[in-house]
Amino acid sequence: MFAENGHEAAMKRRQQMKFRRFIACEGAALAVLAPLVILGLTLDIGPALRWLMNIFTIAAAISAAVIPIVFYAVTPTLPELER
Repeated sequence: MFAENGHEAAMKRRQQMKFRRFIACEGAALAVLAPLVILGLTLDIGPALRWLMNIFTIAAAISAAVIPIVFYAVTPTLPELER
């Protein structure tokens, strides 16, 4: 009904870009985590390589858990004051 002003359109575009970056980062973390979990459960490898895979798997899991916190809790999108 009413046309959006430039400020509302810019805020909406900023939120959409933030969500797209979030999806890309979360997808990358899960793309690393899933193969490491599958390989860790199916392969019978030496203890040194298993230890290294465990470290990478734990790091990928932690990053997948921290990404939403960084995107939405640490840097919230606050509305600007109107003057």
